[in-house]
Amino acid sequence: MECTGFGLNLVSGNYEFASLIVIDDEEFWTRHGGQVEANWESSSLRRYSSLDSSLLSELISDVAWSNEGLFALLQGLRRLSQIGGYRVSLPRIDWEIRS
Repeated sequence: MECTGFGLNLVSGNYEFASLIVIDDEEFWTRHGGQVEANWESSSLRRYSSLDSSLLSELISDVAWSNEGLFALLQGLRRLSQIGGYRVSLPRIDWEIRS
């Protein structure tokens, strides 16, 4: 588990910690994929492949994202693109600070 970003939400005053968990095991999804469940904050579970850059681009563009949720998603995907090797085909994700 790795912290991929830290932010201060100036609207709510909350700290935001984006994190990424990578399981480097080819058999993990085959063995445990059916046991993955949505948490209490979600009514459903959607699965996205890190090899489907088109679908991930659509996900990133979804207007339903909260600011902190989009921040965490993008930071996690950005880091995954750096360490994921051949298992990852993500859209380019850049970030900048605007004044």
